[in-house]
Amino acid sequence: MMSAPCKDAANTKVPKFPANGHIRDSLNNILRDEVDDYWVIDENGLYLGIARQREILNPPRIKIILVDHNEPRQSIAALEEAELIEILDHHRLGNPYTHQPIRFTVDVVGSTSTLVSELTAEAGLSMPPNLAGTLLAGLLSDTLILTSPTTTQRDKDAAERLGRWTFVGGGPLKGETIESYGRAVISAGAGLSNRKPEEVVSTDIKPFESNGFKFAVAQAEVTDILQLTKHLQPLTQALDALKDKRGLDFAMLLITDVVRGSSRLIVSSKAPPVLNDLPYPPLPDGTLDAPGVVSRKKQLLPVVLGLLELI
Repeated sequence: MMSAPCKDAANTKVPKFPANGHIRDSLNNILRDEVDDYWVIDENGLYLGIARQREILNPPRIKIILVDHNEPRQSIAALEEAELIEILDHHRLGNPYTHQPIRFTVDVVGSTSTLVSELTAEAGLSMPPNLAGTLLAGLLSDTLILTSPTTTQRDKDAAERLGRWTFVGGGPLKGETIESYGRAVISAGAGLSNRKPEEVVSTDIKPFESNGFKFAVAQAEVTDILQLTKHLQPLTQALDALKDKRGLDFAMLLITDVVRGSSRLIVSSKAPPVLNDLPYPPLPDGTLDAPGVVSRKKQLLPVVLGLLELI
């Protein structure tokens, strides 16, 4: 045997699976083959290692912490295949099923950035300027530079804390202030002209379910609500297309004027008649006037859910 060619001495029929493949895609073959060991190969067909059947059938689960959401419909695909170990959020409850108790923090603050910064401070840690600046951007965007009705004192304290970590000498945002940085953040995301209608209705969108209805609410920020007139028709068409594509009963787009602190609401076609009772006056262009409404979570969504529950 020692003088025989390797191909004669070796088993060349060992099943092979690509390292970048998904176990679920090969599961039928794994169950059908009466072997215990499999080769794992790279994109060039070269050997990387061995996987055993008992390990493949019970693979390790990726550990995940859900941040800023707790509803499965708003999360990553195939969440059930991961191990959910914690949730950190500030939205309504719609949490997924878990196999064991987890740490679950849902608190009444304007931004999940506040919760993250609090946990960081409680651990006796700080953040590098880039990371702190990213969280601060989220906080200022969520709270419209600390002016939204969702803003709490804890959000203001968190903004000050994150500002200390962000606006340090040598950092990329040296010399900025919370106010100047907030205006830059809002301006960067505001406007309708620099984005396609499909992007406007799908970039900041949340799906929901209530009383058998599936719907979604998107929000876009502008610095001048008058620009909506020019973009209304393509936005309405994009909203209807999004509703059909996602199999929703209806969809909404809240256009918020961050300067005046007011909004206009666009509702997709063929929406449930109960939405005619929304407390926002209809305008000649078909939109609904929502003065003082700037928060999708705290002001618009409770009204919509309340109407749907009456059906």
